[in-house]
Amino acid sequence: MYMYLDQSLREYLNDLSSSQPTPGGGSAAALSGAMGAALASMVTRLTIGKSGYADVQDEIEEILQKTEELRERFQQLIQEDIDAYERLAMSFRLPKGSSEENEARSRAIQVRLHEAALVPLEVAERAAELMHFCVRLAQIGNKNVRSDIAAGAALVMSAAQGAAWMVRVNLRSLKNQQLVEQLQGRLEAALQQVEAGQSDVARLVGGTL
Repeated sequence: MYMYLDQSLREYLNDLSSSQPTPGGGSAAALSGAMGAALASMVTRLTIGKSGYADVQDEIEEILQKTEELRERFQQLIQEDIDAYERLAMSFRLPKGSSEENEARSRAIQVRLHEAALVPLEVAERAAELMHFCVRLAQIGNKNVRSDIAAGAALVMSAAQGAAWMVRVNLRSLKNQQLVEQLQGRLEAALQQVEAGQSDVARLVGGTL
């Protein structure tokens, strides 16, 4: 499940730049989220135990636990997006000819489209969760590394926006309009949270320069 996490970054980037369909935009978005979470964790670790931050130590330690959980989940989503796309691609290769085959193929494609949309949707929703912690770190984290939390927030924004395109392309072919509207609603809510948080981080960090 963690194929790319066991390989070099160079190998992942070589595959990302190749003509093969995976890894693609969804896994790249998840990687951006993982990097954003890692930077948030770094800021927490550089705040823990520092003089002048004694009154926020408990909260900072709680944030570190959450950002590390999010980093782990984003790392899993890098591979889960690849796996979901490959299952979708396999459904398009199912036999077609008889009415039974066509119906079975159509059903399989719809199931796999839904699954392929859910992975980047989770990337966007996890990004919204992470952005909340980025805002808080911009408020109470070590001032000497708040530029790093701003960089982390930019990566979180990239994760959400990149994932959103992957969600949309899969929803475009889904026939269940009620399901499409439900997933679109979740996506828009996540994007709004991410965009608002990124603006807050930029304002907070900009004010400390």
